[in-house]
Amino acid sequence: MSPRTEKQLNEHKKAKKEQIIMGALQLFATRGYFNTSIRDIAKEMKMSKGLLYSYFENKEQLLNAVIDFALKEATELNLSEEDIKGLDPKETVRKFIERFFSVLEEKKTLWSLIVSLALHVGSIPSIQKTISNVYKGLISQLQELFVGIGHHDPENEAFKLAALMDGIGIQYLIFGKSYPLDKIKENIISGYIDAKWKI
Repeated sequence: MSPRTEKQLNEHKKAKKEQIIMGALQLFATRGYFNTSIRDIAKEMKMSKGLLYSYFENKEQLLNAVIDFALKEATELNLSEEDIKGLDPKETVRKFIERFFSVLEEKKTLWSLIVSLALHVGSIPSIQKTISNVYKGLISQLQELFVGIGHHDPENEAFKLAALMDGIGIQYLIFGKSYPLDKIKENIISGYIDAKWKI
């Protein structure tokens, strides 16, 4: 068997790193960041602690890699220009809300991690700024949507909807399949789309 080329070695290392990130994501989401040790992650990945440390210097560096992955996945909430091309502002709001609920259902583990970390963000300085910037981006996007539909107080409404989405995410994680996601989604959408709604 011929030795691996440098390209093959780099690809193998990248793939292994992604596997570790996914394993850590699962553990951080189910046990919590502070209740998960490097030993736990190494055991989950069926590797030695020493080998894991060859990929990540410490647990916080691994956490940042996981956060980077989680935030990239969360950007699916953002609507591209192609998604909203030709839509009126209210339909854009509908699209955004529908995307939120889709990601919530499809990526429950991801949301569990985000919620868990958000509750402890003050004590994790290395990721506080990153999460804060993402949240500001979400608020900014929502604010633009509410300006588009002529809301009288778009900034406040953006914060209100973001808070509502956070609450729905937490309740869905608690109640699981028994939680009436579809009904809540339609209720929120109708609140913004229904012609009887007065802004």
